[in-house]
Amino acid sequence: MKILIAVVSYNEKLNIGRTILDLQENNFGYDIVLIDNGSTDDTVNIARRMGVPVIAHCINTGSGASTVKSYFLYAQQNDYDIVCQFDGDGQHKADQLKGLIAPIIDGKADFVIGSRFINKIGFQSSWTRRIGIRLFSRIVSIISGLKITDITSGFKAYNQKAIKFFSRYYKSEIYDNSQLLLLCHHAGLRIMEVPTLMQERLYGQSEYNLYNSIIFPIKALISIFGTILQKSNLKEIQNGIKN
Repeated sequence: MKILIAVVSYNEKLNIGRTILDLQENNFGYDIVLIDNGSTDDTVNIARRMGVPVIAHCINTGSGASTVKSYFLYAQQNDYDIVCQFDGDGQHKADQLKGLIAPIIDGKADFVIGSRFINKIGFQSSWTRRIGIRLFSRIVSIISGLKITDITSGFKAYNQKAIKFFSRYYKSEIYDNSQLLLLCHHAGLRIMEVPTLMQERLYGQSEYNLYNSIIFPIKALISIFGTILQKSNLKEIQNGIKN
């Protein structure tokens, strides 16, 4: 299969080189692209010097989730069978990618999430953020009927059905991970979590500062409500995805 690894970044000049090197050294036949969310530092230049193509947003859109549409469009235009999201902050490990995409290759899932909370090893995030993760994972689990443990995970893989859905049929932006999962669920995509190992970022700060820790949950609740309202429309396009 033709596989794309989409590295998502924003001002990660101290982490992006190590992240790309990890992907290049553990490459089992995939391509890499950097989806940059309006960095003002040297992130983009470092990636280009390392031979990685870059899709650069001209401004920061306020959330890493907004880069999702960019890599879906890139994957669709270049005929990829699988696209994986891989954060540029150094928390994800390239040697975990085979486990992430295995359910797609085996035909068991259309959308796979790497969860750090299944085996509970490696970096587990701060206790304050874990509270929010558990809360929204529970909300999404109740709505979807699925068991979701790591709703905010940026380590994801999608097959052609998901790529086709987001690049051709879903015309709105993506604001939140909860919205993304529920959109996939209501569109009839098979969703699965697999255990993964993550590591703590060495440099820089997460986008989840005090301000965003307050704003993101509010946006997430609005996104969840909006997705529920779109449920009937999403079911109408399931046949288009399957064909």
